[in-house]
Amino acid sequence: MRDGMRINPIRCVGLALAITFVSGACCEAQEVGVVDLTKVTARTELRRPQPTRTSNKARGGFNKVQACDSIKNEGELRTTLVSLNHTHYQDGDEPKFEVTVENIASAPIRIPFSPHLADLQPENPAKKFAYSELHLRLWIAAGTDWDSTTGDGIVLYGAEDHAGTMLTLNPGESVRIIGKGKFLLPDDLMIAGLIRSGHDVDHAYAQSSLYRVQTLLPPKAAATVSREVCLRQTPGVTVPIALTGSK
Repeated sequence: MRDGMRINPIRCVGLALAITFVSGACCEAQEVGVVDLTKVTARTELRRPQPTRTSNKARGGFNKVQACDSIKNEGELRTTLVSLNHTHYQDGDEPKFEVTVENIASAPIRIPFSPHLADLQPENPAKKFAYSELHLRLWIAAGTDWDSTTGDGIVLYGAEDHAGTMLTLNPGESVRIIGKGKFLLPDDLMIAGLIRSGHDVDHAYAQSSLYRVQTLLPPKAAATVSREVCLRQTPGVTVPIALTGSK
């Protein structure tokens, strides 16, 4: 080193941090799975056990959904509506859409990743069985004035004892899901009034929810308990659309 030339260690550390920051900012989520539900016929019909004299007298059933009951979140997902097949829709239209679901937490998250619920049913259809569900729903909104879900959306299923139906999303990893939804204008009176006064739908976005489910299927009823997994939700980008009343 020549006399009079010194390397400032603080400057070097600052430069290294700046390079690290720029590199990190340019990184995108690593895609680890893709499913196109528009190209498969989902097997969701469950088999029922043969009725018996006792079961013939049975009536009713229930479908109970429990909100997440823990103050401790189990992870964080960012669900992004990447694209829709059109920009203008009428009430009742069924758009084709593409979403990404990304793990932006610091720990892995296991998600279901199969469209086939029937594959998870035990050989004995009278036996109770457990599985997970990932729900993807489209939402419509008018600026920040109002927003509303558009229905049940699409569902993926999985169980730990069925190979290939569950997927681990490590931090920074994402999956891409393609499916069909349905745009329905809400029948809420307050929202209907806002729409009439000019607060029309101007964008759509997507949200995901994760559930742990147990199902018991008697011959003439169904008993299902779903517990929502507590996840933090970080919104992704929105897609501009126009949605008008039916023809």
